[in-house]
Amino acid sequence: MFKRSMTIAFSFFVLTVFLCSAVFANGFKNDALLDTEATGMATVYVAQADSPSAVQFNPAGLTQLKGDYIRIGYTSAVPRNFRTDANGDKSSAQVDNFLVPNIYLVNSLGAENWKFGLGVTSPYGLGTDWADDSFARFQTTESSLQVLQINPTLAYKYNDMVSFGFGIDYIMSETSSHKIIADTTGLGDFHAKGDDDGWGYNLGLLVKPSDTQSIGVAYRSKVDLTYKGTISMTNMSSGIYTGIFPDNYETGMESRLTLPQNISLGYAFKPNQKWVIEADGIWTDWSCVQEDFAKYTDEGDATRLQILNDGNPLSKDWNAVMSYGVSAKYLAKDNLVLRCGYLYADTPVPAANFEPSMIDMPMHCFSVGAGYTLKNGCIIDAAYFGGFYRDRYITNDIASSTSDLDGMYEAYVNVVSVGFTYKY
Repeated sequence: MFKRSMTIAFSFFVLTVFLCSAVFANGFKNDALLDTEATGMATVYVAQADSPSAVQFNPAGLTQLKGDYIRIGYTSAVPRNFRTDANGDKSSAQVDNFLVPNIYLVNSLGAENWKFGLGVTSPYGLGTDWADDSFARFQTTESSLQVLQINPTLAYKYNDMVSFGFGIDYIMSETSSHKIIADTTGLGDFHAKGDDDGWGYNLGLLVKPSDTQSIGVAYRSKVDLTYKGTISMTNMSSGIYTGIFPDNYETGMESRLTLPQNISLGYAFKPNQKWVIEADGIWTDWSCVQEDFAKYTDEGDATRLQILNDGNPLSKDWNAVMSYGVSAKYLAKDNLVLRCGYLYADTPVPAANFEPSMIDMPMHCFSVGAGYTLKNGCIIDAAYFGGFYRDRYITNDIASSTSDLDGMYEAYVNVVSVGFTYKY
């Protein structure tokens, strides 16, 4: 039965994940897209972690589950990004609906104190789309970062008070971007794409001092990625590029990205049989993102390299940040659970290095959710998560003489999630 469930889950995910690109902020971390139940509590969940998604939020929590489970979820995220320039003219990014699946499997392995878990998720991602004639066209029009994480996990219940969890993160990622090239005689297109995979790990600890209290700690390591792919440019043989590039030019490209390490600490209190209240703090080490550097692996011409390396590397200088949140869960009926949460997340992006390829500001998040258990034991969960960003006025010198990125940036994102859990 377990092998059949794994086959169904992977088939579902392979057919969907590469059709979507995750999108969120707080850097490009996508916690609100990882599980419907946790989303309903604004992802303030590390000290509870009493569902199959404990694989992601705190693997030690898997020991609380009795039986074997499969959970499949789908999340729809619709972000809106705006920029108003000094003249009061407002630009809007294209409206996209990003569909992001997640899958969790849990099995007891026939052992009393052990649990095996498997998560297939998209914990990081980015999708931004400005018009080809927008203010951002010479910096970015389309940017995409897709991340698929496969996370096998083991959890062990040491005693009634303490449980441990350990998991391996296998990451597969693709990135692509597009911008307009300005020439004295016209416009061209610049495309870049690459992919890579990498490995990391995660740890979890769950401590229950009493029946009414629990403390959760979860750590996820950084993952280093080296993207290898190509860049291509068109309309390069005219104007200032005459005799330097062919009209359609392509060369190999290599760039690096580090997904950040992070630590979550939470405390949950159960005042009675109906309520659970939790408070969390999450530290994400975005200081691993210091620059955006591209290496052109197949190009040896010094003149071409000088042109290609204009503005390369691009300084990032991101900062480690904290997020804080509270959540509540209420057992309204034996088969109905209501949830809500609030999360505040700071931005790691300094104003001096702000780019329209990723609109990121401090964010207030509010969520509501519910779970309903059917007579056959299946659970249906639904959640809404709203991310509302504080307006941010940007002045920097990233843009060239052909474009101006300064202005007031506004953004929000609506997230709707549904999930289905089956105990077998």
